Amino acid sequence: MSRTCRIRLASVPTPAELQSGLKALGYKLNLEGLDLASASGFQGCVLDGEDAGFSVTQEGDGLSLRWTGDPREHCAALMVASALQKLSEAEICLGSGAPLSAATLHSRVLELLDEM
Repeated sequence: MSRTCRIRLASVPTPAELQSGLKALGYKLNLEGLDLASASGFQGCVLDGEDAGFSVTQEGDGLSLRWTGDPREHCAALMVASALQKLSEAEICLGSGAPLSAATLHSRVLELLDEM
């Protein structure tokens, strides 16, 4: 089963800005230079020293991140969404649900980290 996080944002941060945003949130996720402005398809990354990844799809007013049932993929995608929300005040929705607050999104990341 795959899940989707839809992200509406006015601008996409540079790879360095996004990596700094992840670090500022305390997330141990290395995107290895991922440029979300041009990314498409599966994007590998390293979560706390182990391989992870998620798929990126460009959309008219933002992008979507998709992952399978793997908790590492889920966590990586939500970490990126959380950093985007912090950096660019992006609107984050899971599937077709209502937008998530920054606190709710961060809490979900922490829950996933506890489960791993």
